Amino acid sequence: MKKRFMLMLVTLMLTLGAQAQFEQGTWYSNISTTGFELSHSDATKARLALSANVGNFIADNIALLVGVDGDFYDNHTQLGVGTQVRYYFQTCGVYGGLGVQYSYTKVGDFDKSLMFLTPEVGYTFFLNRYLTIEPAVYYRMNFSDFDAYSKFGLKLGFGFYF
Repeated sequence: MKKRFMLMLVTLMLTLGAQAQFEQGTWYSNISTTGFELSHSDATKARLALSANVGNFIADNIALLVGVDGDFYDNHTQLGVGTQVRYYFQTCGVYGGLGVQYSYTKVGDFDKSLMFLTPEVGYTFFLNRYLTIEPAVYYRMNFSDFDAYSKFGLKLGFGFYF
């Protein structure tokens, strides 16, 4: 009987602790690595890029994030800044996000400014009450040159809820 009671108590505590992370007023920060991207053009290859986000839950299960990212390889440089709204499904840890991003790209002497629509679907796996691992699938859809710059990719993030 004691074992059942303790199991129920621990389960209840874990459930309440995970749900509290998606409440209004909770702050969130994240660092992600990306690299495996599929592009409509053959010019893009797998590489490592980094991004950082910070945000706040403006309502229960709804977070507003701002972020920066950078991608540097060979003679190619890409810097971006953007914002995203995420909805967290509280019972299972899955989230969906939609955002916009402004990106500056420079390849050799050629440079270009680009705007992207960035839908994303991911999963929040809590390591403890505050730390998470967040794998996600995203799509960066370019407004001006869809075939050359739009990309589908995978990323792995590490989040902190406080």
